[in-house]
Amino acid sequence: QKRTWVRYSTTITSETIAAARKSAIKMRLYGFRQCKVKVGVRGDNDALRLKMLRRWLGRRMDIRVDANEAWHADEAITQIKSLAPANVSCVEQPIAHADFDALPDVRRECGLPIMLDESLTGVVDAQIAIDSGACDLFNIRLSKCGGMIASLRLAAMAKRAGLGYQLGCHPGETPLLSAAGRHFAVGVSDVSYLEGSYDRHLISASFARPDITFGYGGRAPVINRPGLGIEVDPSVIRRHAIGDMIVGASANHG
Repeated sequence: QKRTWVRYSTTITSETIAAARKSAIKMRLYGFRQCKVKVGVRGDNDALRLKMLRRWLGRRMDIRVDANEAWHADEAITQIKSLAPANVSCVEQPIAHADFDALPDVRRECGLPIMLDESLTGVVDAQIAIDSGACDLFNIRLSKCGGMIASLRLAAMAKRAGLGYQLGCHPGETPLLSAAGRHFAVGVSDVSYLEGSYDRHLISASFARPDITFGYGGRAPVINRPGLGIEVDPSVIRRHAIGDMIVGASANHG
């Protein structure tokens, strides 16, 4: 059955406890079903923070964490196990890509699904991860993994290997990438987590129409228009630009 809408997740960054509490309550009231929490900041007690966030977000919220390569391989297992009481659904990139060879052991011992991000940039990385048993999910970002076609290949590889995948987004993504991500999310089945379409929450004036920012609960409709389905308004870009440059052509034409 053809989908008419998709549902995005939300994120809690490395905030103070007071700020995290405020964010969590707002996200719960706004109806989100999934939330990614940034962890791994030195000096933070992630286990305590996740315990409090679980209480504020509610028991029905799917909470996953992103360590952004924060832990050394020899500490990752202990750190991840400490988060288990908060009922965490998966851990994104717990150790640095330089320590990739240790990921299969971390995955076996930690007791939680592992998602690759920084260690996944293309099909070569994907095949190595599949062959070594390094992860349970791929974080596929259109802007990181080579665009739409390359990202579709990664999703297909994950599905054939019995792995999950999320559509991730880079910080600061605005309408063009949001629209591309929406088409991917609608056209690809079994996406575990969907990130992006924060447009109106990131920029004061959108440079594209129509507005495709997610709505209540992270819901967003299918885009049924040609191409990406949005139109760029050059006047908005000019109004907010601090300068301009002509690339690939001479400024003097004769």
